Amino acid sequence: MSNKVKIDSSSLEDSISTAVGVQAAEQIKQTADETRIGIALAGGIAMHVYGFTRATTDVDMLAESVLPLTSIKELSFGGETYTVTVDGRNISVDVIVRDDELAAIYQKALEQAMETERGLKIISPEWLVVMKFLSALAKDKIDLLWLLQQDKLVDRSKIERNLIEAVGSQTAYFIFNDLKSEFSYADFLLVREKDKYGE
Repeated sequence: MSNKVKIDSSSLEDSISTAVGVQAAEQIKQTADETRIGIALAGGIAMHVYGFTRATTDVDMLAESVLPLTSIKELSFGGETYTVTVDGRNISVDVIVRDDELAAIYQKALEQAMETERGLKIISPEWLVVMKFLSALAKDKIDLLWLLQQDKLVDRSKIERNLIEAVGSQTAYFIFNDLKSEFSYADFLLVREKDKYGE
């Protein structure tokens, strides 16, 4: 009997590199620029840019409106998915235009996007924290904790100010109050890790 584990190749997904993700985003940005639609990088490739290179298989971007491109599907929460080719490989790009209860938060995050040295806009770490917190996906929880544990990456007080601008002080209070438990948990994990290695 063989003690080797068989891998079901049909369950494997090909992760994309930071370089491929950024190139795909830049192609989409070119169309957005031509049509004067504001757009910015978010999601897993944004996490790569900030230093956390977890596996991701597509590119997420926030935009003011959908693009004049052929869509391969509509996103349930608003926006469309497009395909671009980078180095002979088809890359899916989700262009998110929220049309639900989170629309104001995503719109403000897009307005306050930062510019990279390549001229590509990217959602700020503070807004990524909010978006990751509001998501129910496990990978977003991991991203959230990583962001909060990085030295001088996230200005926690700015998160509250941003939320007030986006949704008003009452709603911002409830979101930020819940988010503070994530701050505490991230800090706890960081202290535990340092204790483990005697730092």
